[in-house]
Amino acid sequence: MADEDTTIHEADPSHGEHNEVHLPPPSFVPISVALALATTFVGFIDQVRGSVGALVWGIGLLWLIGSCVAWYRGARREFNDLPESLEGH
Repeated sequence: MADEDTTIHEADPSHGEHNEVHLPPPSFVPISVALALATTFVGFIDQVRGSVGALVWGIGLLWLIGSCVAWYRGARREFNDLPESLEGH
């Protein structure tokens, strides 16, 4: 086994900017979605449902929809900013 040839694979220079790991930018949107879900679920609680449950549920639902739209738009914008891949990769 000591006679085996060890091969070191170099990074392919033809991939250009794809040598780095892509990380999304920091965002408040996931926290906003979590808080909107929590607010929506609070509207379902029996003690709240009788007095202001529908109002809390509606506010939470609108907040959730707005947060999901913001998350989608941010992800779409980020995807559009990625460089074109080479050779169909």
